[in-house]
Amino acid sequence: MSLALKALVALMAMAAVAELATAAGKTHTIKWAAGGNYGDWSSTNTVLVGDSVVFTYGSPHTVDELSEAGYKACSFDGPVSLDQSGSTTFTFDKPGTRYFACAAGSHCSQGQKVAIITVSNSTAPPSNGGSPPKKSSAAGGGAELATKLVVGLAVGAGAMLAAL
Repeated sequence: MSLALKALVALMAMAAVAELATAAGKTHTIKWAAGGNYGDWSSTNTVLVGDSVVFTYGSPHTVDELSEAGYKACSFDGPVSLDQSGSTTFTFDKPGTRYFACAAGSHCSQGQKVAIITVSNSTAPPSNGGSPPKKSSAAGGGAELATKLVVGLAVGAGAMLAAL
């Protein structure tokens, strides 16, 4: 195999790895604590479809996913989900807004709640320096990722066959 062909194959492999890393999404971390003001989190952090958000916290905190009405009223009757493990991850598989709050004491009414807005990759604003972001489902990006992998491998194999 010639040196030029080896360089081409190496370059294509690096491009495929970079594409896979991009398709996998980013992980954002929220340090979940009483007295925190999370009201502007989504305005400074862009969450794309496929990103994840990890809430890290200690006892007695919880991460409850609520309906919009429950979020606005700090009502924990019938939460979408709840967790108190100390590390809770949500993957955002479609555009929209999801609502989270702490059910401990009056933490929610004191500001320990966040509305996370997820946008599709095609409508995302330019990065503003915020760090974008698993427990829900990752269904959205899997097919796209598999397609990119197959196409990348096919292109690489085609180039190798053409060189021979």
